[in-house]
Amino acid sequence: MSLFSTELPIPQRRAGPEYLDLPPEAYRLEELEGSLADIRAVNRYLGDRQALMKHLAAGIGKGGSFSVLDVATGSADLPVAIADWARKTGISAGITGVDINERTIGVAHKQTAGYPEITLRVADGLNLPFPDKSFDFVFCCKTAHHLTDGDNVRLIQEMMRVAKQGYFVIDLRRSWVAWGLIYALTRLLTRNRLTRHDAPLSVLKAFTPGEFAALASRAGAGNFTVSREPFWLLVLSGAVT
Repeated sequence: MSLFSTELPIPQRRAGPEYLDLPPEAYRLEELEGSLADIRAVNRYLGDRQALMKHLAAGIGKGGSFSVLDVATGSADLPVAIADWARKTGISAGITGVDINERTIGVAHKQTAGYPEITLRVADGLNLPFPDKSFDFVFCCKTAHHLTDGDNVRLIQEMMRVAKQGYFVIDLRRSWVAWGLIYALTRLLTRNRLTRHDAPLSVLKAFTPGEFAALASRAGAGNFTVSREPFWLLVLSGAVT
């Protein structure tokens, strides 16, 4: 590296479980609800919602209706954002969210009251209970870093299988700057022990653009791109042929 380079070294990729990867008895329901509330705030203010809507809107174009699946939906804030956008633009949307954690789906049901266009169910993203080409678009946000590379390959394959038109995988770009930012924010803005532990670790378990692209290639994806988005996000977007 040049003496005058402004690029910081990329952190070595870490491994290990986060609290949200542990069995439910590892944390209280109130802690889970607090962690999910923190994730909703991050999605809103640190670019996840904007990145998703940018890529999804480009895929939908001016169509009159669409269906979408959110894999590992959490408390379903992104399906709510899609529903709000569809309502404002006059597009009919059928939105499904799945998560492997039954308690998380319980929280999501509370968050989606008043949104009949959103359907929620407990399901494993590595073995989606839907026929081939069930949804126009499939996306998964900030779950890839929780998985092994082998499981990520399986996840992408499942997303491609159930998508008719396209899919999006959104995750973090590994960076010391991103780690420092999220470490500071979690100390300043939350007292939730799950968030304080999981959020900085998530950055160190995340990806470089090349690593993200390698996962897609291993999954057999052909027509895909990996783009950088603000706040150290990566978006793997692919078209289904």
